[in-house]
Amino acid sequence: MKATYFRNLVSSQQYTLLEKNRKIIESVERTTYDYGTTDSHKLDVYAPILSSVPETQPASKPPIFLFFYGGGFTRGARINPSQELVHANFGAFFALKGILTAIADYRLVPSVSSPGGSEDVRDALAWISLSLCDIGDISRLFVMGHSAGGVHLSGYMLNPSIYNQSIRISGIILLGVPYEIPVGNKAVSDFRSAAKLYYGDAKKVAANQPLGMLRRANKDWVVALPPLRNMMAAREPRYLASAVRTFGQLYASKGGTVQTNVLDGHDHLSPIGSLCTGEGEEWGIEVAEWILSNLS
Repeated sequence: MKATYFRNLVSSQQYTLLEKNRKIIESVERTTYDYGTTDSHKLDVYAPILSSVPETQPASKPPIFLFFYGGGFTRGARINPSQELVHANFGAFFALKGILTAIADYRLVPSVSSPGGSEDVRDALAWISLSLCDIGDISRLFVMGHSAGGVHLSGYMLNPSIYNQSIRISGIILLGVPYEIPVGNKAVSDFRSAAKLYYGDAKKVAANQPLGMLRRANKDWVVALPPLRNMMAAREPRYLASAVRTFGQLYASKGGTVQTNVLDGHDHLSPIGSLCTGEGEEWGIEVAEWILSNLS
């Protein structure tokens, strides 16, 4: 299963385009740090090249962008072992836009259970706020989670006992997040099995998956959360697209600041793989502009 995931993470067509831009991707300085005590608590930091900083951006520290990739709770890596330009393409893309970008590993099932993934989000944010403050603007800190990485980020947002209110987040992006994991859908049976291992059992999945947490969330808590970009690909599985819309509507009904966007021409995996290919990058350009337009 792990080998299949890595082989299919980026389409062969996308990876061919990434290979053509290998020199550009690898031109961005990447440094690896530990943000915790296990081998899973590592993150890569991609430093902006001075010449890439837009002229409209003040001559100050760059904003910081932290990313958590997907992988169905059981797999994933900040550098894909069989396609080594993934997720380096993500880090390079935003660094080349003048944004200090970090990509974090986190603990995977069966080595972690709820709420451990969200605690890893908390700990990565805490490390960044203390360790990157000299080179990045921690008052302009943005966080993104894709798929299962977004489940952990959602869990962080919606759990007051984990959320660190002393760390100011300027914006959150959730892309292709399975906010609700359907019962009886054979297409996602492996994912649901992994979720049961993570949360404990079927009842705990229902209660603690993102939509379950949002349904219980206090309105005052949701109102106080950072602005949210709730994004999905146009060709997401039906169950996931329905959950994304439901999450966005419920979030807004509780007073949260949310914008739901559909990425035309993309499937569940292709948005991440598109960065640094020159094709289908529009969503990334828009996100970068949003980050850079937020001035402290």
